[in-house]
Order: sequence, then structure tokens, then C-alpha cells
Amino acid sequence: MRANKTPRHTERDLTRMTRRAATRGTTLSAQLGFAVVLMIATRVYAQAPTPVRTEAVTAERVQEHRRVTGSLQAVARSSVASQEAGQVINILTDEGRRVAEGEVIAQLDARRLEAQLAETLSRVERAESELAERQSALAFAEFENRRLENLREGHEASERESMVATSELGAARARVQAAQRAISEGQHQAELLRIRLDDMTVRAPFDARVVSRHVDPGEWIEPGEPIVTLVSTGDIEARLEVPERFSESVAHYADRIYADVVGAGQTIPSTDVRIIPDVDPKARSFSVILTLDNPDDTLTPGMSVVAWIPTTDEAEQLTVPKAAVTRNGKDAFVYRTMQDENGATTATKTPVTVLFDWQDRVVVAADSLQAGDNVIVEGNERLMPGATLALANSE
Repeated sequence: MRANKTPRHTERDLTRMTRRAATRGTTLSAQLGFAVVLMIATRVYAQAPTPVRTEAVTAERVQEHRRVTGSLQAVARSSVASQEAGQVINILTDEGRRVAEGEVIAQLDARRLEAQLAETLSRVERAESELAERQSALAFAEFENRRLENLREGHEASERESMVATSELGAARARVQAAQRAISEGQHQAELLRIRLDDMTVRAPFDARVVSRHVDPGEWIEPGEPIVTLVSTGDIEARLEVPERFSESVAHYADRIYADVVGAGQTIPSTDVRIIPDVDPKARSFSVILTLDNPDDTLTPGMSVVAWIPTTDEAEQLTVPKAAVTRNGKDAFVYRTMQDENGATTATKTPVTVLFDWQDRVVVAADSLQAGDNVIVEGNERLMPGATLALANSE
């Protein structure tokens, strides 16, 4: 039976036939059963066409791909620690919050280091004063040494006086050098203290989101003790586990891979592909890392990823929209539109073999499907084979 044919029996005919059957001695149960079957058939025939939207099957040059799985991971993950011991004065962020590179995360008590810096700077000033005094003494020693050398040439000064002047000149020079070294030492100590003071303010090393906080204000922490754990925002990576038999194919073909992020419902092309040449001896697989754009920060580490790795050169294959493929357990099929003998459009259930995803379409193999056929992409959820269709605009 087809839904577009005119019903052969009306309800009045059914009533008449039922009465006729009764006059012939048919049992009551047989009468009722016959009437019910005919009434159901009448209503089925009278059912309105199902509205659907279709798209065309196309033949495209595509590459064969193999399905692999993996998960997202942050480009950078860090347990940010203090480089100095001290009491935590304030925590300026919390779990779940975003921080920008250089933003203050925590502040430690820096009063002791500030006092040491002030003391060091005072020593530097004292050393500078001593240097000025010793440079003045050096200038006098140089003058006295030159004067005695002139007298020595005229035999007006003794050798002993000349030697004393030379010795005092050397000592004056040594004292000046000692003062200069003391100033330099103090300046280096002051610079170290400034670095340590800066380390008492803990900052974010990159744009990130806080996933864990380890301390609270008032706690004392030691150097290297973590304060918060950060995961980077922005670009994110997908780590895929690829069987070792595809190593040559990946190295040859995989310059761009599309990743389906299951939790986000997005298909994202990679901006970079890195192959890790280290096969796991137990799983017999190696890792391929994709870099994915994540401008809205909707992708998070740990989400599962499905990707299709190219393994061959391009070849012509049939493709259909992803929405056209319906599954019943392990079996996949599409509904193809057909014209019956009365010119009505009906749905034909067509089994297909899904080979791999291709961008927003699916590459399939099917004996009874060819380029140019129309397949249903909307309205196919509860469609029955042979149902009459009302085609909607493809727009």
C-alpha cells in the first residue's frame, strides 16, 4: 500500500460490509477484526505528508581518514609557588577566576626585607662617604710623592723620605679601591634585596584560570610551596593517541586535522600539529598534539576529543551531510527521496557505510546511492520507509 492512493473503502462501506458478513454467518470476532483492520488502513492512507528538508549527495575529492580519540590539555599548567618564606598577607584571586599575565595573585609580608634593604643602602652611603675621604687622601699622597721625587732629583730629599711617600701613595690607592669594592658589594646586596622584595608579590606567569588554591591569608609558607594552580587560557591542545601503524601516514599527510570536541559540540581545525616520536610499548600508539583556537575559553582541559587522521592521497568519494545519517545500533542509513508511479515523493531507507568525517559532511559507501540523489536532513528522526513527503525549501 502507498499513502498517496485513494482509499478503496470508506467508513460507510466498512459498515455495510460488516453487516453483510454478519448475514453470512461470520462470527462476531471475525466481523470486528475485519472492520478494525480496514478502518486503520483507511486512516493510514489518509495521513498527511511528512514535512522534510533535503540536501544533495555529492562526489568530492577527499582523503581517507581514520578515527582516533584523545582529550584536551592546557598549553601551560603551573603550580605557582613563592620563592621566599613569609606570612601570606592577602590572596587576590580564587578558584575559577581568570588572571592576566603579571596580575598579582598573593602578597607576602615584606617588612623584614624592607628593613634589610634600608640598612644596606645606609652602608652604601657610608662607603661612598669613606670613598670621598680616601680619594682626597690619595690626591695628597700623589702630590707629596711627586714633590719628593723632584727633591730627590736635586739631592734635596733623602731616599728614606722618598720611600715613605711611595708607600703612603700605595696605601692610599688601596684604601680607595677597598671603599669602591664596599660600595659595589652594598649595591649588589641592595639589588638582591629588591629582587627578594619583588618576589614577595606573587604574580601570574601567563593568562590563566585558577583551578586550585592551596593557602589562605595568615599562613606561613616556605620557598617552593605552591599558592595556586593555574591552567592557561586562550589556545588549547588536543592530545590524540594514534596507532603505530599510522605513523608514516600521519607524518606524510597530517598538516591539518579537524577535531570534534564532544563536550562543546564543536568541530575545530588545528592551527599546528606536533608528532611525538615515542611509541607506548603497551598500547602500541604514539601521541599527536593539535593546537586549537579557543577564543571564547569554552574548551577546557579534560574534554574528550574525536579526530580523523588523514591516511591516504585524495580520491573521489560520496559525501552526505552529517544530519542525514541515522543509526540503529551499529547500522547506519539515510532516507533517500524517490518518486512513485503516481508522482508523489516518498522516503526510501538506504543503508550506508560511514567511512569517515569530512569537515561538516560524512564520507559514505552505498551501492544504491549516487551523486545528485537527495537525502533527508531534517524530519528524518521518526520517518517510516514509504512515507509520503512534503519537501521544504532548502534555505
